[in-house]
This record gives sequence, C-alpha cells and structure tokens, in this order.
Amino acid sequence: MTGGGRIKTTEESSFRKTVNILFPFLIYFIVHDLAQILLAFLAGLGTGIFGDAYAGWIEVHAATVNGILNALSLVIGMAAVWPMAHKELKWAKALSGENAAIGMEGRTKVTEYVLLAVFAAVFALAVNMLMALAGLTGVSESYREVAVRQYGVAFGPGLLIYGLISPLAEETVFRGLIYNRMRRYFGKMLSVVVCGIMFGVYHGNLVQGIYGCILGIAITYSYEWFGSFFAPVLFHSVANIAVFIAGYDQVVKGNIVTPLNCGILAVLAVLALYAMGKKVSKRKKDY
Repeated sequence: MTGGGRIKTTEESSFRKTVNILFPFLIYFIVHDLAQILLAFLAGLGTGIFGDAYAGWIEVHAATVNGILNALSLVIGMAAVWPMAHKELKWAKALSGENAAIGMEGRTKVTEYVLLAVFAAVFALAVNMLMALAGLTGVSESYREVAVRQYGVAFGPGLLIYGLISPLAEETVFRGLIYNRMRRYFGKMLSVVVCGIMFGVYHGNLVQGIYGCILGIAITYSYEWFGSFFAPVLFHSVANIAVFIAGYDQVVKGNIVTPLNCGILAVLAVLALYAMGKKVSKRKKDY
C-alpha cells in the first residue's frame, strides 16, 4: 500500500481504470432499466386479463405500484452486479491486516452503530431543512415531480422501498463496487469525494444531486471509518426513513421546517459525530 491509502496494482491505462470503475454501474443501469420496462409491460398485461377492476385499482394506486416495480427493478439490477460486488467486498475485508480502517466488522461496538444511526437521521433532516429554507426545493421542477412520486407511495411499502431495498441496492453499486475499485487506484480521500459526487449526479436533478452529493460523501466515509459494509447500508437506510417520515405529511413538513429546528438538528448531528468519533478512534487505537 502506498501513501494516502492507495493500493498497489498492476499498471493500467487511465481508460482501463475508468472502464473498471464505471462498468458495474453501466451493467446495473442497463439491467435496472430493462427490468423496469419489462415489469411495467407485464403489469399492463393484467388489464386485458383481469379487466376494468384491475385497471381501476392500478390507476388509484399508481404511485405505489410504480414504487414497487422500481424496487423490483433495483433488486434485479443489484443481482446482476452482486458477483462483482461480492469479490470487491472480500477484497476490502482482506485488507484488515494492512489497513486498520477496513475489515473490523466483528469488533465494532453496537453503541457506535447506534450513534451512526442517530447521526444519519439528524444530519439528513438538517440538510433537507437547510435546502428547503434556502429555497432550492422550489426551483427544480424535476425534483417536485420526483417528490410527488415518492410521497405518493403508501406509507408501509414506502418504508420498505426507501428504507431497505433502495439503500441496499445503491450501496452495493456505489460503495461495494465503485468506491472499492476507485480506492484501489486513487486512494481514500479522493475516492470518498468522487464517489459522493457520482452518487449525487446519479439522482438526476439539482436538489437531489446536491443532497445526494453531501450524503454520499458522508455515507462513503462511514464505510471507510467503520470498515464494514453494514455501516453505509445502515446510514443510507436510516437517512431515507427519517426524511420519508418527516416529509410524508405535507402539513407536518411545513410546520417543522424552521431555522430553529434546522439549527437544533445540526447541533445534534455534531454531538453524535463527536461521540461516535471518540468511540471509533478508541477502538482503532485499542485494535
């Protein structure tokens, strides 16, 4: 391993490195989109089979059905790249003898994960409130369309989709594959930032792009800090659940988005980060 956390690899061209980093995402993206098209086609066939009652039910529950179809597409896309992700995760775990920041899954205390979950929730909410207070959520038509679709999903399925399926699929691609491959070539800090930026760009609109970039960097660093793939999945899951619950009722959302609440959440995020940092640092020192 070289300075800055970069791992020695055989000499490869910049083009080859780029292909190795982006190829898994390309596979995931293609398989996900094809699966989404196929599933939507199959759902549409039901109209001819089950008649008007089925068509009426689909129309009434369109947002939830679309959310479920997208979740199934995410699972199929994740399955397509999982063999590659599994190898990368094994590679990261094998570094435990070389880098104390990776490969300590069994030594992480439960309290550290609790603090990580608290930090993820309050940090995600604080960033969301800050963007709303800054007026960013009102300037993007594409974001408003996405928000309508997301919050149109029934509450129970929404928790499952955004709290489990989406985080697991996206973390498999971005942290399990892209980050681990990027880190092999470029070292820790640059890879954390670039992977976070890519995660923001992936969301496809200005508001979610900024939010995704900020959260993506924090999520990626949590993987590096904890040395366990469970950490970014937990972070992503808790952040999604917190934001989904807070924004599900528009009346409640309108009442809680205030500068005071944003400030309180920011302070709580700093305190949780400080407490978590002390515990993680102590564990690594003891290790």
